[in-house]
Amino acid sequence: MRVSTFNYIKDILADYYRTDEYIKQREEELRYPFKEKDLNSDIRSVGVNSAVTERLAITIATDCRLCNLERNRDVIRACLERSDEQTKTIIEELYLKRRPTLTLLGVAQQLYISKNTAYRLRNSFFQLVADELGM
Repeated sequence: MRVSTFNYIKDILADYYRTDEYIKQREEELRYPFKEKDLNSDIRSVGVNSAVTERLAITIATDCRLCNLERNRDVIRACLERSDEQTKTIIEELYLKRRPTLTLLGVAQQLYISKNTAYRLRNSFFQLVADELGM
């Protein structure tokens, strides 16, 4: 696996617990966009019918950033559910909890497994995520 792909997945994992917050924030941005004050507000356009609700639904459904956030969240959740307990512990301790003092060797010692087994479990999880993301 390329280093850039590995780092991308690592970044997704680091933001996993905040992804729902990012999704809500993006939906709010789409629902209530910033509108600059119109200097020509006294001039009204004639014959403009706008379906605000339909336009909002289409905007939310087709927003690339929102779709990517939801897809990343769903892929990580599905991969964690399919993983065994040791792999879940490795991923949670190293990437989801953000404890900078803990290393892969430290997690391996906590789980009473070898360093090579820990590397293999972590790499297989990252490969599973990459496959699910289509990378």
